[in-house]
Amino acid sequence: MKPPQPETGPTLRCLDPGQVRVFRTQDGRVRATIEGERSILAPRFLRAMPLTDPDLYISVREQEPGGKEVGLLRNWKRLDRESREIVQAELDRRYLHAIVRRIISAQSLFGVAVCDFETDRGVRQVTFRDARDSVVYLGESRILLTDAEGNRYDIPDIAALDPRSRALLAAIL
Repeated sequence: MKPPQPETGPTLRCLDPGQVRVFRTQDGRVRATIEGERSILAPRFLRAMPLTDPDLYISVREQEPGGKEVGLLRNWKRLDRESREIVQAELDRRYLHAIVRRIISAQSLFGVAVCDFETDRGVRQVTFRDARDSVVYLGESRILLTDAEGNRYDIPDIAALDPRSRALLAAIL
């Protein structure tokens, strides 16, 4: 009788940017090929560390169902120009978030916070069902807020906000 073989876990596979091509078909769909190996229909590109080091590793995944990872691109900015632009556009679409420069107003009504933020994308009216549950602390002075619609608002340094903005933020959190 053979002794049981240890189970092997998932393996980490790094993809060579020189062997990966990303392109759009005539109907605008995104495709990817790994030279000499395979094509990926409707690939998804996900940041492995979206908050701490967003550009270090990009996970290349198959489309749903399952979304199995094909591999990681470490130096994805070394992709050819067309591939790099498409990956960047897909990442921008998936990880859209605004940087909060100032909090114009904030009020809580029946457990819902309604705020007006001045952001790098203009003034936004933002609604939080429960602001305390919508915040992720990313260090001592950085927070990421997610509104009721799933939009993300980054405050890179609370201390850099003006005093009124800090007071309004404290009132809703």
